[in-house]
Amino acid sequence: MDTPGEARPWLGPVLMCLVSLFFALLDAATKYLAADYPLTQVVWFRYVVQTAVLALVFLPRIGLSLLHTHSPLLQLLRGLSLCGASILAINGLARLPLAETSAILFMAPLIVTLLSGLILKEKASRMDWAAIGLGFVGVLIIVRPGGGLMTWAVFFPMGAAACNACYQVVTRFTRVAEHPVTSNLYTGAIGTAVLLPLMPYVWQPMAATDVLIVCAAGAIGATGHLLFTKALSVSSVVVLSPYSYFQLMFASVLGWTIFETVPDAMSWLGILVIAAGGLMISLGRLVQRGAARLHSGSWLR
Repeated sequence: MDTPGEARPWLGPVLMCLVSLFFALLDAATKYLAADYPLTQVVWFRYVVQTAVLALVFLPRIGLSLLHTHSPLLQLLRGLSLCGASILAINGLARLPLAETSAILFMAPLIVTLLSGLILKEKASRMDWAAIGLGFVGVLIIVRPGGGLMTWAVFFPMGAAACNACYQVVTRFTRVAEHPVTSNLYTGAIGTAVLLPLMPYVWQPMAATDVLIVCAAGAIGATGHLLFTKALSVSSVVVLSPYSYFQLMFASVLGWTIFETVPDAMSWLGILVIAAGGLMISLGRLVQRGAARLHSGSWLR
């Protein structure tokens, strides 16, 4: 019998595109709130809401068994990886231009491909590497990084990309043994606990409307991470990695509609290159699967 990923090879990529949309919405909300509040405060509050939403929605339905984990160390590593990515990205954005920082952060799919081969034994094909490379070229076209990155601060976004890649790989490890909600509940709780000691030093009172926005961001983050965990349960990390670049496409649209920043011609070219990379790997997988089924005669069943 086919696994869900084998029976529906389109499901993982579709879910990953939704994840990219949700994370772009999350970033847009964070950017909006960060104009008036410390970014660390916004991220912490988002973690609090994310954890509360998962607990309130699923604890009554699943019970305390939701808190049971088969892999406490992996859950700790997963939560610390995501929290580390957030903290390092914040520090990078505070010291480097947004464009250059974004380019480095989107090195994560390349690192994921390397780690997947070394740790998960999910070998990437030449087409996988070509698609991921094409996506990164698209990122470079969009951000057009300058030459002023030769500073120690560059290690912040590099570390954030590495933490994000580690988070994705660990998520793949825990997908079978753990309930997706359990994994994401622990991730939110760990992020909340790690950032809590900083709150007395950075906290500023928030307006009621901004509290509603950060609550919505927390709910969006919780949903996005649940979808991401589901995507990894039906597709490999290598297959899904190029689709993370679609977050830039959604971010461009949100920037246009919310912040009135219209992408220029070069940015749209980069977006098309990113889309081409995602389509390349998707069509390649579908062609390979179709050829295998035709060869086995399963089309006739």
